Amino acid sequence: MKKKNKFELLFPNGKVPDVNEFNRSLDAMSEEGRKKFLEKIYKVSFSVWTALPPSQQTFIEAVIAHDRQAYADFVQQKTVMVHIRYTLRHPALFIRTLHLIEAIERTAKTSLSRLAMSITICFNFSEKVKTLAENISKEKPTSKELLILSGKTEIKDDYNG
Repeated sequence: MKKKNKFELLFPNGKVPDVNEFNRSLDAMSEEGRKKFLEKIYKVSFSVWTALPPSQQTFIEAVIAHDRQAYADFVQQKTVMVHIRYTLRHPALFIRTLHLIEAIERTAKTSLSRLAMSITICFNFSEKVKTLAENISKEKPTSKELLILSGKTEIKDDYNG
């Protein structure tokens, strides 16, 4: 009989369930129960990720995608990221720039919620993942901000004095 890995041991009989079925069962749990179980999955994935078979890695990725906020909260609060997240000098301008780079001409492969989760993990943003994704989708830089980004000075309108 095959020895169960740490990830398989989180599940009854060591059998990893279908991810959609699992996500539905997570949604039915109490908030505290869901949080504790997800934290176990996250901790195991951090410690043995490279040893997990691709099917289990895919399962974990799907669980994270199902509740990106829970994963971001875990990484922000329960890992070294609590101490090393970067504080941006101009967070609003950063978001508006991301709109230009990532939201305009977006393809089906561009996930603004995935981008927002990555940003909340790495940078000191107080917004939730969903709110940040909405901001990236909507916030557009002004012409003045574009000039600042390009390192130029503001253009004066000679006709208006």
